Amino acid sequence: MKFLIVAITTLLSLSLGGGTYSPYALDATTLLLSETVTQQTPQPGEVTPEVKAKIEKLSSSNPAERAEAACRLGELRATSAINSLIKLLADDAEVTQPVCGEKHRWGDDQISKTTPGEMAAVALSRMGRSSVEPLIGAIKSDPWQARANAAFALGLIRDERSVEPLIAALQDSAWQVRSRSAWSLGLVGDNRAVEPLTVALKDSEEKVRSQAAWALGLKGNERAVEGLISALGDSSPQVQSQAAWALGLKGDSRAVEPLTIALQANGEHVRSQAAWALGLKGDSRAVEPLIAALRDNDAHVRSQAAWALGLKGDGRALEPLKVALNDQDDNVRKQAAWALKMRRIQQ
Repeated sequence: MKFLIVAITTLLSLSLGGGTYSPYALDATTLLLSETVTQQTPQPGEVTPEVKAKIEKLSSSNPAERAEAACRLGELRATSAINSLIKLLADDAEVTQPVCGEKHRWGDDQISKTTPGEMAAVALSRMGRSSVEPLIGAIKSDPWQARANAAFALGLIRDERSVEPLIAALQDSAWQVRSRSAWSLGLVGDNRAVEPLTVALKDSEEKVRSQAAWALGLKGNERAVEGLISALGDSSPQVQSQAAWALGLKGDSRAVEPLTIALQANGEHVRSQAAWALGLKGDSRAVEPLIAALRDNDAHVRSQAAWALGLKGDGRALEPLKVALNDQDDNVRKQAAWALKMRRIQQ
């Protein structure tokens, strides 16, 4: 599945007790639509009356109708609509989710926004390889919204032809394009992106640096480690947090000492992510700093530290974890109990 990598890494972070991370801030409903399969899909490219009607709707004066039409054309895999959808990529009118009917709602209590251009990108991604060349052309178009949405669509398709254009887009004048390009390069499993993404860790825009760190976390290439370690000292807590998350996925001992230092960062989310990352490191140097983190003033950091110590199986943590069983926070107590149970299993 096109979005499988993100789903797996989300589950890895949450199911193992880890803190959350922040992939590109796109509505979950929009991403879900890129994977939804229609039960009544005509042959790709078939110009049915419905396809013709939906293409006409792309020119509606109502943004919601344009978004709905784009979504439906994606469901139909209507490759005859590719050129029309490419033109819609620049459409930045705000639309309230859900589109394409209530069946796609991602939680009834969540109100989220999209645009016709974004839905056109999702629709084009569902047409797969047929859309790649037109999207590569669109990533060079004048409106930055079109370039950003083209980059987004190319990430969902994950075609190797898109790697070089996306790398080039990391130099775009609009930070929104650079950010989405970094996000997409994280999904495209190609190590050509490692060096350019490492350079993007020093971008002038915080969101680009954050996305670059996230993308490098998905690369199984150790060339990114030094750059990510440097990003732990970024001026932005968000970038620091993303770098810690990415380093947690790297099996490289160079990250242990910098992550232990990050346990003292000003941002509690940075400290939490550092604890999570150290939990995945099979290195005893992390034990004492994690024990100290059990006394952090933030409950989530204490909880993450307890979880991380549970994976270590180190006798030095036994008494501190027993003390944590009396923590004022319920989650800390639960994680400490889990950690102590893990220690008994490991013995």
